[in-house]
Amino acid sequence: MKLWLQSCGDLGVNPMWANYERALKRHFAKVARPDTEIKLNGTRAFSGRTNRFQYDVYLHTAQLIEFAIQAEREGYDAYVQIGMQDYGFLEIREAVSIPVVFPVETALHVASLVAPKIGFFCYGKAMLERLNAKAKAYGFNDRVTAGGSAELTPADLNAGFENPEPLLKILHPECEKIARQGADILITAGNPITMLLVDIGVMELGGVRVLDSQGSLIKMAEFMVDLHRL
Repeated sequence: MKLWLQSCGDLGVNPMWANYERALKRHFAKVARPDTEIKLNGTRAFSGRTNRFQYDVYLHTAQLIEFAIQAEREGYDAYVQIGMQDYGFLEIREAVSIPVVFPVETALHVASLVAPKIGFFCYGKAMLERLNAKAKAYGFNDRVTAGGSAELTPADLNAGFENPEPLLKILHPECEKIARQGADILITAGNPITMLLVDIGVMELGGVRVLDSQGSLIKMAEFMVDLHRL
């Protein structure tokens, strides 16, 4: 089985993502089936302002639709978006006939199977508001707490791979707050936070377990390909 994994960032171009990209590749190699081939792709251009500007969202979405069409043309069995944004949620599924797996949708479904209440932890308030809105649109409004956030930059997250302790000190108080809201499982976003925690073996923050949203994406993609073949 061949999976096209599409990042929403300019992986392979911008050295800022190097630690994150290495963590992704290590983890995917561990969780994928032996016969699963994974191609990890970045975007041609990247904007860190998509939480604030819809024009930037449009520029990202246009690239991701093109990559999905390319994946199908090149014989990939599924197109898997990573990045906790779900860009082109309707458009990409209209554009291709292979299974399409989105990160936020998948994380919410998987988390809801193992815990009654879900909380998002995000690297900014704007992203938290957007993800809570997506949860409501996907029908999970009564399963999601208010969540929490900390104002972190991509540079802060990248530095965490070199020295995670300062970042963990920021995360713990916010996640304790999410625990007090009643959350039983955390979905962390953006992805560098998730992959940092996976990389250092942290499965719990503030007394709440953390969903391996990226490992779940691989297993969901494999499952969706199996269903598609049936």
